[in-house]
Amino acid sequence: MPLSAAGHPLHTRTLSVTLNHGAPLIAFAAYVLDLRKRGFAPVGGDLQTTGIIHHMRLDGSIDRAARRIERVGAQMPTVAFEPSATTGGESCRDLIGRVDHLVGLSLTERYTQTLGAEIGGPRGCSHILTLAHLLGPTVLWGLAEDERLHGAAQRREGERLFRRDVTIDGYELEPGRLLLTAQLNDLHCAPAPALARPMERLAAQREIVISATLAVPDLALQTIDAHERCRNGADPGSAEWVSRGERVAPLVGLSLRAGVSGNLLRHFVNPGADAPLRDALLMLAPALIQCFAALDLWTMRLSDTSSVAEVGGYLDSCYMWRQDGALQRSRGVV
Repeated sequence: MPLSAAGHPLHTRTLSVTLNHGAPLIAFAAYVLDLRKRGFAPVGGDLQTTGIIHHMRLDGSIDRAARRIERVGAQMPTVAFEPSATTGGESCRDLIGRVDHLVGLSLTERYTQTLGAEIGGPRGCSHILTLAHLLGPTVLWGLAEDERLHGAAQRREGERLFRRDVTIDGYELEPGRLLLTAQLNDLHCAPAPALARPMERLAAQREIVISATLAVPDLALQTIDAHERCRNGADPGSAEWVSRGERVAPLVGLSLRAGVSGNLLRHFVNPGADAPLRDALLMLAPALIQCFAALDLWTMRLSDTSSVAEVGGYLDSCYMWRQDGALQRSRGVV
């Protein structure tokens, strides 16, 4: 099922979660990377250009039996805001230590609510938060599928069990109309010796592709379609793409504004085998926000662009854009 795209490329966001075997702890490594592809944004007292805007990581371990975070740490190799006069010396990294509050968090009980309370809004980084939102359900799905496929099979310490990658691309079809494409790739690994042929490591693969169009400013889905292909290690060449259009068609008209996650979770209240489709759809709205800076929306506000004010994140969307922060004062909001 080729995934076709059109329009001017704006932004690519890719997220990844890898699980490696350990007894009793499963190691995880996750990252989110944002690549802006067009234009610039007047933000943070400077002109933010194209290129890598964010690169954030979460690493740690999960108690496999309890489905509970035992260790977690964050790294931010690339951030939108380093300390400067405009930020009052503040940086995206200032609250990086708050991820320690997630130690002991159950992946099955109030996971989403606890993330918001501990590292959401002005208490942390919206990109780390999005990555953590993907981490929980990804771990649950990856471990459940591993147990379904292999039971209690013996593995080497550090052997890869599972990897999930989600990539979202944004395009401008015409002024005010956008196309989003998403690709999810789940790779389930078979127990294998340290030296093995590559395909001997393949247990199963699931691919999901999604395309959706929407318009600014309402951000309601005008069209949406999805396809899925599931391969197995025994005969990976025989799998065919299957339409999932009937599962996503009811989402036409849904706005990707605030509240979209709750609506999607209600739509997939008992997701079953559609959990990966749900997880990919939940990543659309956060990626869409990253596309806005590449739209040059600030040029539409004033004829004299020399007096354009700062642009940036929503109020209290993260620590740097908190109500009483230096970046808000630079925009004349506070």
